[in-house]
Amino acid sequence: MKSFKKLGGIIGVVGCLQFLIFSTIAMFNYAGGTSWDKSAEGYTFWHNVMSDLGRTVSYSGISNTFSSTLFNSSLFIFGMSIVIIYLSMKKRLSLADNFITFIMIFGIISGLGIIGVSLTPDDILSNEHIIAVWVWILNLLTALILIIFSKIFNYDYDAILYLSFILLFAVCIHIGQGLLGMWSPIVATTQKIVVYLNVSWYLLISKKIIDNEFVGKLKN
Repeated sequence: MKSFKKLGGIIGVVGCLQFLIFSTIAMFNYAGGTSWDKSAEGYTFWHNVMSDLGRTVSYSGISNTFSSTLFNSSLFIFGMSIVIIYLSMKKRLSLADNFITFIMIFGIISGLGIIGVSLTPDDILSNEHIIAVWVWILNLLTALILIIFSKIFNYDYDAILYLSFILLFAVCIHIGQGLLGMWSPIVATTQKIVVYLNVSWYLLISKKIIDNEFVGKLKN
């Protein structure tokens, strides 16, 4: 069981890194256009959202097959690695275990939301895509809050806790933007901040799992 958890951490690291690498390659191969400017060339970091990379046809009207295949595949693997990360978290038969159980449930659902995003290109399955995005971010929000409470409850003030606070702040802003129906370069920028913070967060958790330290300080 211990070796399985360590393997889960390794899979988490690989899943995060491959997403960073292949999503970046997808950006350089995006067929062009934004929701505001269909004639824009290539991928504009501040004006395109991540989901644009997964479109089968870009906003410019040009086929986006290579970029979408690369991005959606890497996002699918990232989602799977998130599920494995949560399955690899150590359990305790105690009050703290109640936190971990719910963290795992909401975290796994969040990972499934990511998988859903990868399977629903925005240009052909827009409604399903949006639903998957909300499944991801709302369950991530819940998992974040539970992790923060769990760590504070056990006086475990580590890097994961501090990064969790930062990520929670960014997630709340992005959810607020969605609820208010905002759509601007600021939203596109906020989305990338959330995504990259989220990847960094999972990398840190994966490292803790590998080191057999994550939730290791939880009280029995």
